[in-house]
Amino acid sequence: MTTTTIDTDAAATFTEVFAAGDFAGDVGPRMSCTEVDALAGMLRAVGADTAAATWIDAHAAADDEGDSHGTDQ
Repeated sequence: MTTTTIDTDAAATFTEVFAAGDFAGDVGPRMSCTEVDALAGMLRAVGADTAAATWIDAHAAADDEGDSHGTDQ
């Protein structure tokens, strides 16, 4: 695993933008499982665990059964 340094201002802005629940609700269902996992992972990396869960939940609501976040998981 590679360690990357992230500017704290950039991380704060990223978190602020992607922590918006309405944004997650609009975009999350349209993302692939891989995309939402990557976004959630980045949010967790900057300490935004609640925002990460919001994205996973928003995405999972539209996931098909059998998908990574589907209702049968």
